[in-house]
Amino acid sequence: MASDQSSRLTPSMLARKILCTAYVPARLDRSDWMKFRGFHAAAMIKVISRHLRTGHELIDVERRGPGYRIDLLFRTPSGRTRIAEVKSGHTIKEVHKLQGALYPQNVESEIVVSNGNIDEVLSPEFIREAVGRAETTRRLIIANPEIAMSKYTPHPDVCPYCSTTGCPFRAMQTVPITTTRA
Repeated sequence: MASDQSSRLTPSMLARKILCTAYVPARLDRSDWMKFRGFHAAAMIKVISRHLRTGHELIDVERRGPGYRIDLLFRTPSGRTRIAEVKSGHTIKEVHKLQGALYPQNVESEIVVSNGNIDEVLSPEFIREAVGRAETTRRLIIANPEIAMSKYTPHPDVCPYCSTTGCPFRAMQTVPITTTRA
């Protein structure tokens, strides 16, 4: 049933659907998937190392929830919980911040999107806005899935990785996973 699937969109998928409701993920072949996992693991090690050097305590790695996985959980030196969404690319993109903002958290939690070099702390205002956009998107997908799947919105964070065949903005090929990821 469409509404059952739509109501359980993962933070990763919902972040992409916020940017383009017609988004359908392109498949990765096994080789690209393994490269991606390797880059992600290397980024996780860098993020853990950087946080430990600044007095954070590692609480958990890849904590699973219903339909999602939080990359890293830390306790800050002040005692707050820090949720870290780790990305392997050199650039933290809007879709990454949206994804991080959509993980379940309490008001005392801090959410960061991290890569091998930086941690971008998401403001409470950004998180509230992202959650509001997610609910609006989810309602559209549930109430009118046909309209949602025909509402093409070009966005550089999602178009290169989309396989929606009817989209007039779709690139002819997806972006390969390489050692020089943006």
